[in-house]
Amino acid sequence: MSSGINSLNQGDTIELRAITPDRLQDFCAMQELEHLVWHMPHSLPLHQVVTVAKNGGILVGAFDGNLMVGLLYSFPGYLNRQAYLCSHMLGIREGWRHRGLGEKLKLAQAEAARTAGYSLVTWTYDPLESVNANLNITKLGAVCSTYIVNCYGEMNDNLNQGLPSDRFQVAWWLEQSKELLLPSGKECQAILWQHCGKNLIKPVGEANLAAEFLDKAVRVTVAVPADIQEIKVQDIALAKTWRLVTRHAFVSLFDAGWAVVGFRRLPGVPVSEYILARQEQLGLPQPPWEKDLKG
Repeated sequence: MSSGINSLNQGDTIELRAITPDRLQDFCAMQELEHLVWHMPHSLPLHQVVTVAKNGGILVGAFDGNLMVGLLYSFPGYLNRQAYLCSHMLGIREGWRHRGLGEKLKLAQAEAARTAGYSLVTWTYDPLESVNANLNITKLGAVCSTYIVNCYGEMNDNLNQGLPSDRFQVAWWLEQSKELLLPSGKECQAILWQHCGKNLIKPVGEANLAAEFLDKAVRVTVAVPADIQEIKVQDIALAKTWRLVTRHAFVSLFDAGWAVVGFRRLPGVPVSEYILARQEQLGLPQPPWEKDLKG
């Protein structure tokens, strides 16, 4: 990994460095941290992650002294004659979260990916997780027009249990500007909502996706809870309602040629919003996986 990554560490006690086959102890630390973050019964096999690191993968560790406090694991992908980087795991040790470390790990990944010749990075995340959305869409400038229903099947870890594992598959074009120039015009809300208890909100009816509604819009917003994990604790049925209503909205909008290009938090209310624009207005390439999905 290039020495430019060191510039991210100025004024910080955290060191970012590549996880490479000459330091097997870092791979073991990665397995330990993976277990602490996701509480899964099995970690990625050591032989597998070492092989990825030797064959085009990009693995980054964040260290506070000798302690690994963050990890990023990505491997090469290839589809429809295009190579890209699949970013599979990003995890931060409890006690080191909410310090911007996730963004630093992603920027280190982007630097190493450019050096390796990648122009596209992709990963999946739960569209109801607002913290992840703010990082992926707002801070990094990834875009999304692919929704995968129940991507990983039933997941029983603390973060995912209780809901179908629906995912966005994002495209992070490394050579494109993070700030997309969007045309001005009418912005319409696909999902209306209302308060239904302390820090709880519920969608009002079905998503408004009628043709006459979309034809008038230059941008469309899709509301999501600001804290889906809190809703899961208080009312799991309400959390499932949000999953199904937003699933219908995103699948329908993506099929109609819209893409997620922005994300914003709404001050004073427990709601956030995705911002969608028509793909034809963005001037971005088509991700190789969409060539299979959409022809």
